[in-house]
Amino acid sequence: MSSRKNIDAQEAQRLMLNQVRHRILQYIHRRGSVTVKEIGEELIDIPQATMYRQVKLLSDSGLICICGQRRIRGTLEYTYRLSMELVGDDGKALGDMSTQFALLSIAQDFSDYYHTTDADPDRDMMSVESRPMLLSDDEFKEYLKGIKELTDRYLHNEPDADRRVRKVTFISSPA
Repeated sequence: MSSRKNIDAQEAQRLMLNQVRHRILQYIHRRGSVTVKEIGEELIDIPQATMYRQVKLLSDSGLICICGQRRIRGTLEYTYRLSMELVGDDGKALGDMSTQFALLSIAQDFSDYYHTTDADPDRDMMSVESRPMLLSDDEFKEYLKGIKELTDRYLHNEPDADRRVRKVTFISSPA
């Protein structure tokens, strides 16, 4: 429904580095398709005028596109989704943009954490490590299998008084 503009990776990254736009993109990515009203109900700390301005910028840039509309009391309400530049036909985020989007999301999580009044990395057992390892393809497959098995062991824990949500991210990259 919306005309798409081709956007290069550098411009997309510049747009995503804005905290408000990044949060909007994250929300759309999680939900699939949303209206500005729905975004505003979730991201309550962002003023409505700012929300509309940033959604328009994301739409004009081609990072999101209009996938529906309906008339409400004489006004058109648009539904937005991530554009095909960010998401392929299978619904998965694409290559370089997907990686940058994921890394920006992690950076945003850390920023949000450190801007809370009770941030305590020792108490919260925060850890960031990066270690190059010499592994053959078979050894690396075995390593990944071990991580998956360990993760699966704890993935479906039921809530209780001693448990809290912990976000664990595994990143593998060429060195």
